[in-house]
Amino acid sequence: MSIRQFQQELSKGFPSPAYLFYSSDDFMLYEAKATIKDKHHSDAFNFDVFDVKSPDNKPMEQIIDILNTLPFLSGRRVVVIENTQKIAKKDIKKLEEYLTNPANTSLLIMLFEGASPRLFDASVIKNIKEIGLNVLEKDIPSWIRETAKRKGIEFTDRAIEYLIICVGTDMGMLYSEIEKFSSWNADKIDIDDVKGMVYAGAEYSAFDLINALKKRDAAEVFRIFENVGKNTESQMLLGALNWQYANLQSKSHHKGEGFFRTVFKLLHEADASIKTSRSYVMEDLFVKLLKVN
Repeated sequence: MSIRQFQQELSKGFPSPAYLFYSSDDFMLYEAKATIKDKHHSDAFNFDVFDVKSPDNKPMEQIIDILNTLPFLSGRRVVVIENTQKIAKKDIKKLEEYLTNPANTSLLIMLFEGASPRLFDASVIKNIKEIGLNVLEKDIPSWIRETAKRKGIEFTDRAIEYLIICVGTDMGMLYSEIEKFSSWNADKIDIDDVKGMVYAGAEYSAFDLINALKKRDAAEVFRIFENVGKNTESQMLLGALNWQYANLQSKSHHKGEGFFRTVFKLLHEADASIKTSRSYVMEDLFVKLLKVN
């Protein structure tokens, strides 16, 4: 399952009566909800969102009553239930009763934070379309194009490649950067536009960091990092360092391939560590880079 299936269902208007979207990345669930809301923004009378974790959430009986209520001057009512993984067992049973014979005038969207939902009895699963909202790394360029298209903008292939180098593969950060271009007054966004908007500061800081690393000036390295770290995400700085080292590799006659293999390996390990929320990742990276320079 992947985000591609979500996009296909979106293009068809979500024909099934009930969907269960799940992901370990809460941003992907947020984006799914926002996309569905945008699609129905002109029909607020028939669009309801309920959060199971909220103390003000309505009882399941009331949510089901809303699902069974005819839409107001519309073909369909939409009900979104967030944090479905937190639904109590007694409420799961009530929801299963509804899903046994779901209303054909309502669309139920359930958002589940986690890797593999196991909520409902097999007898009602046939009435639910489950889709995992996971973007494979190879599909990220396509996701950027589709996200940008919904915002009325277009990136060139070079711009997309450079954006990924700058920001990494964190979907929330990529979405945030795409948002910056939503009011861009241009037919297409190219690599120079991304350089100017996304991380010019990080690029210059990475250049200074590499110079300090080459000199093995630890005090200067950590002084630069202390300043840049206040305004730049670690993954963005990693992307900038990766870009600068790649440029250096193409021009260098002083460092062998073994040096660059080690550097790129350290950058990759740091990127993986940031995604698992480890502390002092960048500091550890600079200590290691100081040793190999």
